[in-house]
Amino acid sequence: MGMKGKSIAVLAAVAAVAAIAVSASGAATKATPGVTSSSILIGGTFPLTGPASLYKTIPFAEKAYFDYINDTKGGVNGRKITFEINDDGYDPSKTVPLVQQMVEKDNVFAVVGSLGTAPGLATWDYLNKRKVPQVLLATGDSYWGYSGARKYPWTMGWQPVYPGEAKLYGRYIVKNTPNAKIGVLYQNDAFGKNYYAGLRVGLGAKKGNIVDAESYDATNPDVTQQILAMKAKGADTLAIFAIPTQAITAMIVATKIGWNPQVYLGNVSGNRIFMLSAAGKGANVDGVISSNYITSNTAQPNAAGSKLAAQIVAQYAPALQATYNNGDANVMYGLAVGWTFVYALQHAGKNPTRASLMNALHNMNTTNPFIYPGMREQTSFKGKVHDNFPLEQLIMTKWAGGASGDWGTFGSIVNKVR
Repeated sequence: MGMKGKSIAVLAAVAAVAAIAVSASGAATKATPGVTSSSILIGGTFPLTGPASLYKTIPFAEKAYFDYINDTKGGVNGRKITFEINDDGYDPSKTVPLVQQMVEKDNVFAVVGSLGTAPGLATWDYLNKRKVPQVLLATGDSYWGYSGARKYPWTMGWQPVYPGEAKLYGRYIVKNTPNAKIGVLYQNDAFGKNYYAGLRVGLGAKKGNIVDAESYDATNPDVTQQILAMKAKGADTLAIFAIPTQAITAMIVATKIGWNPQVYLGNVSGNRIFMLSAAGKGANVDGVISSNYITSNTAQPNAAGSKLAAQIVAQYAPALQATYNNGDANVMYGLAVGWTFVYALQHAGKNPTRASLMNALHNMNTTNPFIYPGMREQTSFKGKVHDNFPLEQLIMTKWAGGASGDWGTFGSIVNKVR
């Protein structure tokens, strides 16, 4: 072979090696969907419309935190976070195709923060079969942890579990008003039934004190007949395990018919702006008891989380400013979830995979500036998931001050809420 022929052969070999390198590089990129050298794509489904649309500030607060990290830190390990927000209207039949689109067409790295028990249950089998992280779900149902975590290891909750919260109310009732006659309003799905089951466990031998339990469908905002029925049964205590519209309506209707029971309100509706709405429409909300795990910018304006939240909202989510100023806990909630995802991503390695993200989420022990001072995010994973809820602490709260009031905490932080 002449020199010319040898040169051509060498060039061909170099080209082949280069092609292999490019191919390998492309394969590595494709091996972790949603991840490039400069970005990470995640997404979630949220009720921007529909019966649970009062929660719509959550995803925009999460996005504000990601934008803050992108702007001030350059993202995580040089990768900026892109957050795809999809509106499923709190309707599982809409959630399913949206999740399929995110996974099969958009190639998201993970599904993060999606809201709703029924939407989560409608998609966790699909996501787990494909080993796509379904994490930091905005729902405290028991499915996401304990036994469910073994069968569905790619799914993870975030907030304290609903049954554990309801047990606190049951135990508090037994201790303080053991002869209470209890009426329960609950959503007729897994969300409401989780709460109701927890209350019965917390009441223990006193569960017979429940004189009436009334359910409602999420798509029906009118719970007047349920409230009338519980009053007629002689209830002097009302447990409301409902999404905001029905919870607000229940408190308004009770006051208008002259019924003033002691109210226990699930913290999913214990948002200051919801209480102000109810009070502004005539509800007597003083003395309502609930629980909390989020920093309150109105009750704790000097907390580090409140100060950081104010900066982030002002710069990256000005559209949320008014509702944040009124104490919208969902804004702080969204910031807290965003913080948790970033923390996990920082601990998932310089070249994160879906598996390394789950490993980081399953091995957390940290404070979070946006959760209630003194609480921690803790999980553990040793062959089997032992603790799949980052937050398992609550503190009891009581409302005072009517239409210009706020929540005040009482007692001490309760640990291991399960």
